[in-house]
Amino acid sequence: MKTNKMKLLAVAALLFGLPAALTANQHEGRRLAVGRLTVEDAVAIALRNNLELSSEELTLEKRRRTRDTAWNRFIPTVSAGTTLARPNETPSAIVGFDPFGQPVEVEGPAWNISGELAATLNLNLGSIYGIRAARFDYEAGLIDIVDARNRIERDVRKAFFGLLVLDQQVLLRQEALQIAAERLEQTMANYDSGLVDEFTLLSEEVSYENQRPELEALLDRQRAARRQFNRDLGLPLTTQLQLDGSIDPEMAQLDVERLIARKLPGATAIQQIQDGMRQLENAILLAKSGGDPQTRGFYPNLTFRYAYNPTFQRDPFGDPWFDDVDRDWSDRGAFSITLTQPLDTFMPSSQTRTRISNLETDLADARIAMETTFQALELQVRNLGERLDQLQRNIASRERNQQLAERAFELAAEAYAAGTRELLDVRNAEQELQTAQLQVLQGKLEYIEALLDLQYILNANGKQLGEQSND
Repeated sequence: MKTNKMKLLAVAALLFGLPAALTANQHEGRRLAVGRLTVEDAVAIALRNNLELSSEELTLEKRRRTRDTAWNRFIPTVSAGTTLARPNETPSAIVGFDPFGQPVEVEGPAWNISGELAATLNLNLGSIYGIRAARFDYEAGLIDIVDARNRIERDVRKAFFGLLVLDQQVLLRQEALQIAAERLEQTMANYDSGLVDEFTLLSEEVSYENQRPELEALLDRQRAARRQFNRDLGLPLTTQLQLDGSIDPEMAQLDVERLIARKLPGATAIQQIQDGMRQLENAILLAKSGGDPQTRGFYPNLTFRYAYNPTFQRDPFGDPWFDDVDRDWSDRGAFSITLTQPLDTFMPSSQTRTRISNLETDLADARIAMETTFQALELQVRNLGERLDQLQRNIASRERNQQLAERAFELAAEAYAAGTRELLDVRNAEQELQTAQLQVLQGKLEYIEALLDLQYILNANGKQLGEQSND
């Protein structure tokens, strides 16, 4: 009898000590204050702190700057310089003037100095296609930003709801452990009353002790998942967050055929390939027009050039520079208009023709990729649509099974307390109930994940999917 009382005291100590131990484990390493977080808050934080998205935005800023200043190709190139030169041969005599103004022959200067200020403007069709290329590149960056944001939002939502399910699993496991402890206490009382034998008591003790390591392992998994979630949100790993949400998805009635017809052409993956094809088409025009730095093109180039070239005609080291500017300085500059027609580019194996042929091959390959991608996305959409329908039916069936399991466990527990059921019956009913509860949670999580994948593929949210299906 004394032994049984000691066992009861040990069980009571475990019951009171376990919640404190679990709480200590859950709060281990806490450094920041606890905050409540909805799924929308989590998405907003992740979008604000994500380093990949920040890098994409910086790249987009460069593309925007290039697009906004693409007109600068019409700004002439301006340069200024000066030249100090000494001829290899002695300059021939030139006519000079003596102090009385009489002309005399003097030896030319050994050194001469000149300057130049020049402006050049090249015009060809490539300037127009170059501006278009900058605009297309910026628009491609916009598509990349949308894809990055959608991917981050999908992953954060999946992680958020996955944590909710994991938290529910922990609660179920804790409740099961609590029930096992209470059952152990009841078994001890029945043993003291002579209602059960020692084997039944020991079996119940073993069952209780086996559940504790399982709960600890689940708690370790929960802590690891929360650290990863903090990392995804760009928060310190030790941040403790209280998730504010539920794992009860709103079931959507989807018309897959309408979604494919209306939303699939606007999928981000399709837009990226279409934009790439548009850039390739422009690159072909750019190569033909001479705007591609790797080619000279087929069309003529018009060059405007103006140069101001002042030259000092006397000795720059011995004569004053500005005593008689009109006589001592001359301007050898000129304004010119040059029309240049490339001819070598018309040869069959020229660099220009090879470049254009390669771009046309890339464009043909992009068309194939477009068709392949569209078929692959259509297959994914159809599979996800069928999976969502199947999951809806499975969730309804699992919820009904959970209700039955709850009632069966209640009846088994009451019967065991009355002595009309064996302990094994109670354990089996409890196990069936846990399995049913976990299946419901897992089914709802799978439904949410499948819906998020469908939204990501079609570049749409759940509301838009429903609207497109019902139009």
